[in-house]
Amino acid sequence: MRNQIRYKKRFTKQPREKAVDEIASEQDIRKELVKLYREEFGKSPDILTSAPGRINLVGEHTDYNGGYVLPIAIDRRTYTAAGRRGGELFIAYSKELSKKTSFEIQPGKFEHSNFWVNYIKGACTLLSDMSPVKGVNFAIGSTVPRGSGLSSSAAYVVSIIEAVSRLHDIKLKDIEVPILAQRIENEFVGVQSGIMDPFVAKFARENNAILVDARSLEYKYVPISDRCSFLVCVTGVKRALATTEYNKRRQQCQIAVVGLAEKLNRNITSLRDVTLEELKCLKNDFDPTLYARSLHVITESQRALQTFAALENDDLEFVGKLMLESHLSLRSNYEVSSPELDAFVEIAEQSEGVYGARMTGAGFGGSAICLVDADREDELAIEIAAKYKARGFEGGYVFIARTGSGSKVEHA
Repeated sequence: MRNQIRYKKRFTKQPREKAVDEIASEQDIRKELVKLYREEFGKSPDILTSAPGRINLVGEHTDYNGGYVLPIAIDRRTYTAAGRRGGELFIAYSKELSKKTSFEIQPGKFEHSNFWVNYIKGACTLLSDMSPVKGVNFAIGSTVPRGSGLSSSAAYVVSIIEAVSRLHDIKLKDIEVPILAQRIENEFVGVQSGIMDPFVAKFARENNAILVDARSLEYKYVPISDRCSFLVCVTGVKRALATTEYNKRRQQCQIAVVGLAEKLNRNITSLRDVTLEELKCLKNDFDPTLYARSLHVITESQRALQTFAALENDDLEFVGKLMLESHLSLRSNYEVSSPELDAFVEIAEQSEGVYGARMTGAGFGGSAICLVDADREDELAIEIAAKYKARGFEGGYVFIARTGSGSKVEHA
């Protein structure tokens, strides 16, 4: 891949072609899920909730290091139709998995064969600590591709939290929803994820990116220019975070914090507390792997702030430059990219009409994103997908991602 960054100019309009991998309307998806609920449980649901998947524009692996992130919700969502059943039994049906299961709340009793149920059990268990939670029927459907780095799990668990809390009149503060969701992934699923994914699933605003300070949880929005669109390039390589090196990266950052505190002789609680100048001074006196991990986190957090400012100024060329810098750091310093992700980014960067590209999500497979000229989104989606397959990667596809909003609750 080229390490030289190039700035792209405004593009001339081209004839539109049909985009790939389009989805049904939100209204049709809701109707289908309500129909499925009736078929499974013999009555209508009491409530319908949903939460979005996301792409992360810049700010990868920074949230669990107390840094900044800049995600955007997309128009692919997880939907939960839920209804009261009383008693102690919970029954859940997953449309995508075509699986149905039942359980009772029993602390410490979690499933390995039906891994997806642990998210629901975690939500019901933690909410029952606040107020009694009785049996619920769930029908769950999603248009967020699973295992693709688009936060399908956070969309899923946030929609469940919204459903169970509303059914039992548990009045959560807005900020408590992502905090609970993070606890569920950490304590009940085994992924030491940060706050970003459930935060954007709750607080996202359509046509905006959201800059989140992962330490203070303060946030602010920035509009996305109508001159650009986002392509999501799904590699076809699924990754389950609990079985990859995700947790290992977090552990390495924690070890780096301890080592840096000792060498700098001051209190450091996260890599957020270390400046780039301080880190560079220790380059020859620090473990090379830990140095590289720290270098990524510190510079990536800075890139998130720079990207926010570039969006405010409608400087899409500079946004694209920062996206590529982010990818190169994730590839070389954090070592979480893959041949498939690198191929997608390289193909995109060589395509006229692309401002920038990078992997998105935790890595180890999943997806890449491209920031493209809005007038050429359809043809670029088709072109990039074709070139990816021409390199021998058969499992991937591309779709145009519209921006989405945070979680929604409605009576069915």
